[in-house]
Amino acid sequence: MPALSPSKRVLMVEDTASVAALYKSYLNPLDVDVTIVGTGQDAMTFFEREGEQLALIILDLRLPDMSGIDVLAQVRAVAPALPVIIMTAHGSIDAAVDAMRHGANDFLIKPCEADQLRVTVNKSLKPKSNNQTKATRQESEYHGFIGRSLPMQAVYRVIESAAPSKATVFITGESGTGKEVCAEAIHAASTRNNKPIVALNCAAIPKDLIESELFGHVRGAFTGAASEREGAAEMANGGTLFLDEICEMDLDLQSKLLRFIQTGSFQKVGSSQVKTVDVRFVCATNRDPWLQVQQGKFREDLYYRLHVIPLELPPPRERGDDVIAIANALLAVFSAEEGKDFCRFSDEVADQLLRYDWPGNVRQLQNVIRNIVVLQNGKEVSKEMLPSPVTRVSGAEIASTDVNARSEAATSSFVTRSSSEPEVLSVTKADIEPLWKTEKRAIEVAIDACNGNIPQAAGLLEVSPSTLYRKLQAWQKTAANE
Repeated sequence: MPALSPSKRVLMVEDTASVAALYKSYLNPLDVDVTIVGTGQDAMTFFEREGEQLALIILDLRLPDMSGIDVLAQVRAVAPALPVIIMTAHGSIDAAVDAMRHGANDFLIKPCEADQLRVTVNKSLKPKSNNQTKATRQESEYHGFIGRSLPMQAVYRVIESAAPSKATVFITGESGTGKEVCAEAIHAASTRNNKPIVALNCAAIPKDLIESELFGHVRGAFTGAASEREGAAEMANGGTLFLDEICEMDLDLQSKLLRFIQTGSFQKVGSSQVKTVDVRFVCATNRDPWLQVQQGKFREDLYYRLHVIPLELPPPRERGDDVIAIANALLAVFSAEEGKDFCRFSDEVADQLLRYDWPGNVRQLQNVIRNIVVLQNGKEVSKEMLPSPVTRVSGAEIASTDVNARSEAATSSFVTRSSSEPEVLSVTKADIEPLWKTEKRAIEVAIDACNGNIPQAAGLLEVSPSTLYRKLQAWQKTAANE
């Protein structure tokens, strides 16, 4: 039997023997010669002896004697072009970014499906021409996302690894960072992409209706139920069910959702008939889900059921030049929609867009570009066309200015000034007001300063937009009852 070509030799660094044997069996159809080692030191010993014959290394991040990143760094120092696929059961954006920064070619999350492992390995083993490599480097779009910064490349790798699986993906990130786009990308990259993805916003639907929206209802189940209706769960059968703002879901419904996730079965509101569906769950929140668990607002058992593959989306301020790529794409789209001629940004504007910290994230960037296109004319966007507050260096600067102004105003109301004496505070009990009034006034000042843009105001106040919406709704109810 002829010896295998050197291009087929693969080193797998995996300390769990059963897992290594399973993954090796997955690769049998590719006709590769897989050598398995269980420690970082054994990997380095093998690499020093056989490195020139290797075509690929599959490397676990957590090894008993050292980090996989350390092994990767040593390999890269000697063989910068050798493909390395990182595998880990502890998938996170930070781990992916770190691995790619050290030169990993791809990133997979364990447990890994056979097809996904074979596709990834085959792609790494396939020779690339210079043109293909250049095209890959210049690729800036991925299933609706725009940008090729390291944090976003890590996001793409996690999506690619998670998509073929049925495992639940839990997306977190600030409001406006693209969580719904991420859910759609996961669905598009999955084998379920020929079936629907159905989104349910748990924060936008009234408490009394969300169960019906999720599971559906039969005729006469409640006042206004004039006919039977399918819920999101049934409509998503065979596809993906995206539960947005999952932490806003009522606790009573969370228990029913848990049973649905465990069994795949549910009952429509007002019906005793049990229905079973096959859906893949993707959920999202702009809150810290574990903090919500600790505060008793989110069930711990549901958290552990859903928090299988965490995926945190980075805000634009952490994505470098991606901001310009996104802005250029938006400029082209909005210019076409509005029949305008804009096609580029001046260097001054590009610099300003990069320096601004975008507290409202991509959603705010969209609003700014549309504002320019609608209100201005020309081919190049100049600095004079930028709306406030982007003309300032950062949202933090606005917040600082606003806070200082409020502080001076508050101080002036409590301080008795004298030309010959130092300032003396003169405060009586009558001057003290309830804390909620002070908070309400601060929020109203921030919203006014942002021209009614609540997500932007939330960014300046360093709270989530949903917090402001909740407080505003509570104050409106109080005012209506008075």
